[in-house]
Amino acid sequence: MRKFLLTTAALVLGVGSTDALMIAIRPAPQRAITAEAVVVGKVTAIEKDTVEAVLPFPGAKEKVTYRVAVVKIESTLAGAANLTHIKIGTQPPQPAPVPAPPGGPGVRPIRPIRPGFQAPELKEGQEMLFFLTKHPSADFYIIPNMSLPVDIKTDAGKKELEAVKKVTEVLADPMKALKSDKAETRLLAATTMVTKYRSYPDFGGEVEQAAIAADESKLILKALVEADWSNKVRPAPGADVFANPINAFYQLGLSEQDGWAQPAFPRPQPGQPPVDFNALTKEAFVKWLDGPGKDYRIKKLVPKATNK
Repeated sequence: MRKFLLTTAALVLGVGSTDALMIAIRPAPQRAITAEAVVVGKVTAIEKDTVEAVLPFPGAKEKVTYRVAVVKIESTLAGAANLTHIKIGTQPPQPAPVPAPPGGPGVRPIRPIRPGFQAPELKEGQEMLFFLTKHPSADFYIIPNMSLPVDIKTDAGKKELEAVKKVTEVLADPMKALKSDKAETRLLAATTMVTKYRSYPDFGGEVEQAAIAADESKLILKALVEADWSNKVRPAPGADVFANPINAFYQLGLSEQDGWAQPAFPRPQPGQPPVDFNALTKEAFVKWLDGPGKDYRIKKLVPKATNK
């Protein structure tokens, strides 16, 4: 029963793990990559009247109440071009559910899911870094549950803002970044674009795959194979840990249909150095690109077209 309840919670929250209560918020750069608009702004007003709008999930019919904040844009990092202000709708906080009483001797009460993934209630005067998605039917943006805003007045927030600026620069002109003379810039561009192309929509729905342009795909793959995949490599202090080639490789989702076969790894032997599985995976990946994968093109996930 406990496994069933946690699995249900995971589905409700849009995640695949059964440990739904321990979900971590995505890193700020990843939040920026999947957002439709990324802005730094200050909340200047909260509209008096609330707005009724459907939930942002595909096929949803239930309406909920939104409170709308008006944000003055101080800098636009992605999307929201030519806007000076932007409206953000958030659902007013809901009271935590009260757990049911025990059902009898030996019956463990069900612990309610903590309401930790609701967008924060915005207040006038707040200055934050926002990751936003346009509401599908209302005239405002919303904050996806796993893309909470960042307080840029804190030291941690300032560091996150700088990391976000790096990926939004890549998103603005990926080909320029992929052709950079700096290996670290090419790797950041490659991992950024793989994450963008292979991320599912924030609010779910069916998807299909579409191949990206061949020249961009080749540059991304080239940047990945140029990088060091060794599990012995550790980021230098201050380095961008988001640019991880092995993570990007697994995001590609290669399968037998692509001619990819997972390599057989040797078993670690007593007294021998540990097996570097990352390095062996890269070796197999490079061989695959020279053979079955020579014409491979990265595929992006796009919302599946529906007949209306």
